[in-house]
Amino acid sequence: MGMDNEGKRLREIYAEQSDEDLLELHQEREDLTQVAQDALAQVMKDRGLTPQTAEIVQDTPISQSALIEDGFLLEDETALWVFSDAIQASQAIQHMTESGIAFRMLDKSETTWNGLKSRNLVGLLMVVKMADASRAANLLHETMGLFPLPEGDGEHRSPLNPVEGLTFLAMFDLHEALIAAQVLGEAGISYLWRDGRDETAELPDEETVAIEVRQSKLEEATALIERRFAALAE
Repeated sequence: MGMDNEGKRLREIYAEQSDEDLLELHQEREDLTQVAQDALAQVMKDRGLTPQTAEIVQDTPISQSALIEDGFLLEDETALWVFSDAIQASQAIQHMTESGIAFRMLDKSETTWNGLKSRNLVGLLMVVKMADASRAANLLHETMGLFPLPEGDGEHRSPLNPVEGLTFLAMFDLHEALIAAQVLGEAGISYLWRDGRDETAELPDEETVAIEVRQSKLEEATALIERRFAALAE
């Protein structure tokens, strides 16, 4: 009962704060008690606030092949996105549920200790069938801005239409392409995704994805993706 009263009191306090203050407080939530974190999350949810960043948990890189070997993923599944923020994960769950795309969540969260203070590292994987990955990625882009599409107007804001000024980055299999797309999205780099739905793309098979980026971002994009794959391989 005492915890309920404390949670109610904290929600009333947070409700008086500005959106900017709540977002700033959210960035430092590891310094709050669990009751305070829950109260903050509820107030932000009520206001429809989404944290400004949703970073992959770099402390514990998650390998697709390792997840399959450990029995967490089936051969026909892929980890679509890794959320380090529970609020954003709940929003994605709602959108996926409403769309009817089958998925499941895999909790790889961890608790680390630094002296007397603990820190929760949230690592919520959204898992989908390989066959549904492209459709799910498009849905999360449209509803939440994940997997950003190339810049442009009108019909050119499509993952299947060519955009002037783009150059070939690399070809990937589907789950590698999803990782690469997430890296580019985190860095704010626009890209073009070509898969088996694009009849104009000369791809070896339907499981291959070609990604293009702007020439000015090619070197940066290559370095970022290579760094992520190297971390996942460790």
